[in-house]
Amino acid sequence: MRIGIFTDTYVPDTNGVVTVVRLMERELRRAGHEVLVFAPAHPGFRDGRPEVFRFRSVRFILYKGMRLAIPYNRRAFSILRTLGVVHSQDPFSVGLVGFGASFRYGIPHVHTYHAHYVEYRKYLPPPLRPSRRAVERLSRVLCNRCDAVISPSTATKEELLRYGVRVPIHVLPFGVDAELYRRPGGWDLRGALGLPPDAEVLLYVGRLGWEKNVEFLLRSFRLLADQRPGVHLVLIGDGPHRPALEGLARSLALGDRVHFLGQMPWERLVDPYRQATLFVFASKTETQGLVVAEAMAGGTPPVAVDALGVRDLVIPGETGLLVEEDEGAFAEACLELLADPGRRREMGRRAREWALAHSAQASAARLLEIYASLLRERSPSRVSFQA
Repeated sequence: MRIGIFTDTYVPDTNGVVTVVRLMERELRRAGHEVLVFAPAHPGFRDGRPEVFRFRSVRFILYKGMRLAIPYNRRAFSILRTLGVVHSQDPFSVGLVGFGASFRYGIPHVHTYHAHYVEYRKYLPPPLRPSRRAVERLSRVLCNRCDAVISPSTATKEELLRYGVRVPIHVLPFGVDAELYRRPGGWDLRGALGLPPDAEVLLYVGRLGWEKNVEFLLRSFRLLADQRPGVHLVLIGDGPHRPALEGLARSLALGDRVHFLGQMPWERLVDPYRQATLFVFASKTETQGLVVAEAMAGGTPPVAVDALGVRDLVIPGETGLLVEEDEGAFAEACLELLADPGRRREMGRRAREWALAHSAQASAARLLEIYASLLRERSPSRVSFQA
């Protein structure tokens, strides 16, 4: 089967959607299917793969790191009618090409609702910012034009149902790359930072944007830092809020205890995931929180604010801790686990088992079942899933 993945964020970008798309295309190809990726071009970047169709793009000045594609590519358009399934990853310019191809050629269309868009509208200045209701209405209209919607979490499915989405919604958080965690380690996090081998490390991985609530992590860390002199906070990722966060760390007198490491290749993240003492996460806008699952696969238990998609990943008290959005309560939860190595190790063991049981390989198998059901509805005689 020929599957078209339409995404407005792809390599060389580094984020959760890119990670999911890369794993998805790899596993679908391994299952014997042809996967074509439609994505924005980046100046100076060439991957040279014929199965990737790039659209010229311009920088989106209101959201650092994002590009807006110009939805025209003659080579790409010539192949759209041959697709067996359209799978869009977002509702922007390239994603809309997928919507158009599905409508014009009658191709089954699956859409993954990756982001809590009502929150991300805040990146637009007030004259251009749509209302919450307008974003919800647009989400409803676009989702109802698909044959099925993938929701990364139960909470996101409930949100879409509230919007009025009527097409089938499948809860399918795309899992972690289990293969990466079978490889030997190659980078020493503590050694790279000049920390002693027994230093306690709280790790955050993700975009440094306001929507990730990283200020909350810094203020919570300030509350526990004096009680645990050997603990450090490591932040991996980049984004428009990084200068403000670095300034906040200095103002809280945490300059030598907080480490901003910037972007790191996806494959290299396995080492810090394995080596951290705790993974800390405070975002309230996640539809899934893939980095939480990745840390769990490394055997590092998370302490996270109890919100949206993270609830589907963490079994409170067994694979991690979920805490209300209160700096004191969050700091206390971290201190509780730091003070109890035995409980922390057992929690990390259970977290690893849970995460690896929900691998990318298992997610791809479930995704193929969804594709198959849509194709059977369209034309039973055309369905073939033999590798």
